[in-house]
Amino acid sequence: MHATNIKIIGAQHAKICNIYKNTRLKLLKTNTAIWFKKMCKIKHQKPNYIQFRTRGKKPQDKKTTSNMIKFRINQEIKFLYCKKQSLNTQLYQIHLECANQCNKVWQHIQDYIDGRLNEKMDTLYQKLNKKLDGLSKQHQATHHNNKNMNTTPRLINLTNITFTREHTHILTMGPNYALEKDPKRYANELIIDTENAIRQLEPKIQNTFSHMASRKIKQILTTNMYRPMHKRHQHNIKQIKNMLQRNNLTIARADKNKAIVVISKDALEQKIMTFIQENQIACLNKDPTECFQKEIQQALQKCDTLIEKSKHKYLMNIKPTAPHLNAYIKTHKQNRPI
Repeated sequence: MHATNIKIIGAQHAKICNIYKNTRLKLLKTNTAIWFKKMCKIKHQKPNYIQFRTRGKKPQDKKTTSNMIKFRINQEIKFLYCKKQSLNTQLYQIHLECANQCNKVWQHIQDYIDGRLNEKMDTLYQKLNKKLDGLSKQHQATHHNNKNMNTTPRLINLTNITFTREHTHILTMGPNYALEKDPKRYANELIIDTENAIRQLEPKIQNTFSHMASRKIKQILTTNMYRPMHKRHQHNIKQIKNMLQRNNLTIARADKNKAIVVISKDALEQKIMTFIQENQIACLNKDPTECFQKEIQQALQKCDTLIEKSKHKYLMNIKPTAPHLNAYIKTHKQNRPI
């Protein structure tokens, strides 16, 4: 049998769908341009399209230069926001027309178009992040993290690898720092989790909580501001992970403070072996936790007169396990043991 092409929509429908796709693409590119210019403004970077010179090198001349850069970027952002408003209006009208012409098929077409456009936007954001890296290399000098400071640093680098200023800023935030995500990325998971939680309630109050949850989710999607810095943070974290894997490095916590330590995996394993040898820790063939658990249970059963049966559950752990070895590096001591 020969392969045949099945037409789901006609030529007229395909035309209006292409118009929607092109308008949506223009809107997304406008959003990326706004994000890039905001990042340049936050990072105090001068884009390559801004070309002007000042004669002097005094502080007032530098201040004039920075003010001129800010003014030009602000004008560009205002223009892009006007363009975005116009594209939103066009996209709204085209969206209604597509829904009327394509009927039930439109939802599948829209999902397909949005998926393809999101892939293009991911590659575009990667290009813009590389462009920001190039601008930062021109205007900012990289520095080594082993500096003599009066206060305890939040990042202690025990390797010969140097990090940029942005990478250092991300690492000093600590391992508990949570990156913000775009609400549209986790909206479906949030709706499913909320629906599953509501189904566990009594049937009489499910409708009430469903209405309250829908209002709250709409409020999150409309009012939650997605700050542009987090896209840059995600890009920097990917670069840090690649750098750690490429150089066989790892990150550990410091003892007595909240700093994190960048150290090679071989050096950390050597410190762990030294700790085991100095403390005369022996390796066991079998985990004795279950045996200890049974002995505790037998001891409690024999002590009915001393301890009531109703209090046994407070003295027993359910399915206890042996603890893992968490290596905290003592940066305040010589040779930095764990």
